[in-house]
Amino acid sequence: ISQLDPLPDNIFLITDGLPTQGISRPEGNTVSSRQRLNYFKSAVKMIPTGIPINVLLWPMEGDPMASAAFWRLAQATAGSYISPSKDWP
Repeated sequence: ISQLDPLPDNIFLITDGLPTQGISRPEGNTVSSRQRLNYFKSAVKMIPTGIPINVLLWPMEGDPMASAAFWRLAQATAGSYISPSKDWP
């Protein structure tokens, strides 16, 4: 995002949960919830300030920290957060 010129005035992030990889590949075949949250926090630090992040989260099972993390991101950037219910078409 920071390499775009001009910077976007809004970002719409469509995701199914926290990242499973950072800048480099993980060493093993699995990634813990804590590692995924750390990857997320590292990525958030790279986002230029002043850009609203609007999040559409379709969460996967086994990713309990995703909803709160993405909600906080949307709130901190003056964006919006939507996570449809399971019975949504």
